[in-house]
Amino acid sequence: MRIRKALLIGFLLISSPAVLFAQNLNVLSAQEKAQRWQLLFDGKTLKGWHSSAPPQGRGQRDGAAAQPAAAAQPSAAAQVGSNPKPCVTGQGKSSAPASTSHWEVVDGLLTPCGDPAGYLTSDQSYKNFVLSIEFKCGEDANSGVFVRSPKENGGYEVQIWKQQPAGYNTGAIVGTAKTARDYKFKADQWNHYEITADGDRIVVVLNGEMTLDIHDAKFSEGNLRLQYQKFPMEFRNIKIRRLP
Repeated sequence: MRIRKALLIGFLLISSPAVLFAQNLNVLSAQEKAQRWQLLFDGKTLKGWHSSAPPQGRGQRDGAAAQPAAAAQPSAAAQVGSNPKPCVTGQGKSSAPASTSHWEVVDGLLTPCGDPAGYLTSDQSYKNFVLSIEFKCGEDANSGVFVRSPKENGGYEVQIWKQQPAGYNTGAIVGTAKTARDYKFKADQWNHYEITADGDRIVVVLNGEMTLDIHDAKFSEGNLRLQYQKFPMEFRNIKIRRLP
């Protein structure tokens, strides 16, 4: 009887959605492989990424990288820090280049830690693609996902900030396009961005809702950059599918 009960409990645990979901974390499904998706974060290391600093002279301002140094910024000074999470792994505690942020992998999640705030940048540059990424943050988060950031500078910042001073709120592209209405991310829950860049067309989808569909030709190719200006911030399931 005890053996049967133990087997039943084990079966229920293995079959539960939470366990099944955990087994599928940071991996590609057979369908995604057939569609030529690439996994950009393996859930264990920072392979394919490196920490980088904001452009010199522009400080830690949200969206500042997309603007000339002398121009008025579309966003006010960011809320930097906010009780940053201490680094808990050797990966996060390891020395980083001056003024660059620290990032680490904890329980399959990509997260910034310690000071200063800043960016994690992809080693590779991308032109036409569909980017899929999940993020989890607090209600007052200040973050963003940059695409087509040439030479790790500028690019399109897809906003994660519910009340950006200049009105480039969540789902908008800072300095390029505002959303027609407010779109909310789910605080302290996992959210999903799908960002398509195809020629001069850029489409942003947040949790299944399209927030932007625009045409803009300022940036045609560049790196991906994950930004954090305020804790907590976590990313996972980062995948990309290149387009012709």
